[in-house]
Amino acid sequence: MTTTLRDERDWRALSRQMALSRAEDEARQRLHLAEDEPLPFNYRWEHVRRVVQMALWLADETGADRDTVEAAAWLHDICKSEPNHGAAGAAEAQWLLPQTDFPREKVPAVVDAIARHVGLRRPKNAPPLTPVETAVLWDADKLTKLGVGVLAYNLSMRQFDGLSLAERRQDLRRFTVDVLSKTVTSMNTAPARRLAEERYRSMVTTLDLWESEDDEL
Repeated sequence: MTTTLRDERDWRALSRQMALSRAEDEARQRLHLAEDEPLPFNYRWEHVRRVVQMALWLADETGADRDTVEAAAWLHDICKSEPNHGAAGAAEAQWLLPQTDFPREKVPAVVDAIARHVGLRRPKNAPPLTPVETAVLWDADKLTKLGVGVLAYNLSMRQFDGLSLAERRQDLRRFTVDVLSKTVTSMNTAPARRLAEERYRSMVTTLDLWESEDDEL
């Protein structure tokens, strides 16, 4: 089927394609794979798609602009492999979106959200990020780093090579309690805070169950 000019300028399709391409490049570089070798797993792509879903849900819950948060979510990690990936990704989004049919007046909000989404926690007692679109992207990105599925993924990471299951569990508990608990309290929006607290409790409960099974032996 012939691609029309409209299709070539479709901001959603182009943003999604760039996110997928960059995610594949990152995975191949990390795993030292050639371009023709199949990827065993593409974490970045799964992460980005979850962030998009979460951002759109939060937009509906908070009244944030859906176009802005969706574009920011697709593009937020396109420069993940670079130093200061938030600023680098914001610069690429500022270049890409005006070449598409994305509303020009919304581009600055997308750029701002991408530039400020970095970090697992914000300063204690810091006020919520503004505008709400920036707050939504931050929250959506961090919500994907909470939950039982995150524990499962983390167990597959190379940093645990050579460690026993008990040592892995201890490391995961330390990270959950010392770092992710602060991610929960850093959430900007009420819906994100409620979901973050629920997912955090699930993580702690799972770790408690795992530890209780070891104690039975």
